Amino acid sequence: MPAAQSPTTRARDLDRSAVCAVLDTAYADGQLDKIEHGARTTAAMAAKTLGELRALADDLQVEQALPPLRTPRPPGSPSRRRRITTGLVASLLFLGAGFGIGYASGTSGSPTAGAGDDVAPVVVGLQGLHSRDGFAALVAAVGSRFGSAMVAEAVVYPEYAVITMPAPGAPGRAQSFLYRGGFDEPSNAGTRTASDPLVDLAAVRVDAILGLVAGAGESLAVADPTSRYLIIGQNGGSPYVSVYASNEFNESGYVRAGLDGTVTAVHPYEAG
Repeated sequence: MPAAQSPTTRARDLDRSAVCAVLDTAYADGQLDKIEHGARTTAAMAAKTLGELRALADDLQVEQALPPLRTPRPPGSPSRRRRITTGLVASLLFLGAGFGIGYASGTSGSPTAGAGDDVAPVVVGLQGLHSRDGFAALVAAVGSRFGSAMVAEAVVYPEYAVITMPAPGAPGRAQSFLYRGGFDEPSNAGTRTASDPLVDLAAVRVDAILGLVAGAGESLAVADPTSRYLIIGQNGGSPYVSVYASNEFNESGYVRAGLDGTVTAVHPYEAG
């Protein structure tokens, strides 16, 4: 590849494999736990751009080369979009207990209930699968395709989702399905522990989770996030949702919560 690509340059399978190898090394030497390794690997397999891949590994101590990116404009030079919208966004976002909680706008634009009746609204124009109606459509599609909304894991971007399921007749193997309004043919997703329980997407408290998505940039000290995605899975039988945010400066962080939106861990971006 050229010596320096843009964060928005489309990722190749070779780039995804390289970052997965970095994550494997970080897991082996103790930088990542099992949950983080699994979540980041799944996200790397679904990443569309080099910036998304870099955000998954930039905080790790590794010797492998990561996809080189052009140096973006310095943080002191805000984008035109940021200059125009900073005041508006600041007036609309509500932060509670160090993370974004509130109402998330549905596709109709009308707010829906979030963490509680006394919480101020968050209006950030969530779209696609990161909206109430979009997520409901995903859950319905999973139920129609697989007979229920129970999945091994789901990685959900605004534009698409990657659903991981046990392989038919072989619960120790996993298959992944790309969803973009319909499901592509399955691809091999490696092995899984056959006895691991599945996660019910229908049990996700959508408004609370979308509140975390809406407030993720502020919550995680990630200015002007260019990528937000969530991972729904389980660890030791305990379902969780991890909400990730990153920007063009490769600053990233994530919030982990239960399916009801109760936050259990916050990992904000830390400079240096």
